[in-house]
Amino acid sequence: MSNAIDGIHTTTNPKGTGWANQAGGVILSTHRDKPNAIAEARQLAKKHGVLLTIHRRDGSVLRTQTYEPSPIV
Repeated sequence: MSNAIDGIHTTTNPKGTGWANQAGGVILSTHRDKPNAIAEARQLAKKHGVLLTIHRRDGSVLRTQTYEPSPIV
């Protein structure tokens, strides 16, 4: 896959309030609440088979999870 991402980070939104999912410094999505941000980040991480890193509000790492790519159906 070209332009593959190497990992997704769920962090506080650097451009406003709420939470954001980022990869390579690019904001992929923004959300009002953390559970919705994490749910979308998991889907993206599973689709691309990458590491998901979830951060606390202070920026420290809460947890990480590695996913295998989803099989193409």
